[in-house]
Amino acid sequence: MAFFDKVKSSISETSQKVKEKMPNIKVEDITSNLNIYEKYFSESQLWDKLKQFGKAIGATILYPVLLLFMLLKSGDVNLKEKAMIIGTLGYFILPVDLLPDALVGIGYTDDAMALTATLTALASCITEEMQQEAKQKLKELIGDFDETAIDKVTQIIQSAHQYVNKSKK
Repeated sequence: MAFFDKVKSSISETSQKVKEKMPNIKVEDITSNLNIYEKYFSESQLWDKLKQFGKAIGATILYPVLLLFMLLKSGDVNLKEKAMIIGTLGYFILPVDLLPDALVGIGYTDDAMALTATLTALASCITEEMQQEAKQKLKELIGDFDETAIDKVTQIIQSAHQYVNKSKK
């Protein structure tokens, strides 16, 4: 499957989950203005949330959060990309967003959409080292986890790298 097909598939799956849980919410409402959430981001608040709710949130959501944070810290992204990451992480930190995080079973669905969109846009910037570091940090936060929970993210990153490599030729 080509990179953009995997991106569409991943976003489509997350979008479908949002529509099933909250039919009146539009995906565009979640992803179009992430920059307005920049003001809610702080590194200490991010780590507080991860430590406090990490196990409840789970690997599927935490892994992209950790990858984006590591990408932000790497210095390998431009100012616009940093703003996108900070906005997305701010959205994740904010407990009362489009779908409040306290809603059991659906509270992080909108966060997953924002994380997927940003991660997909920046997937080609994520290195193997960042992925390994994120997995290690994930184990520190929640203990052992089923690697299949993060397979979709890994596939998106691999597809992005393949797409970029083909484009260079």
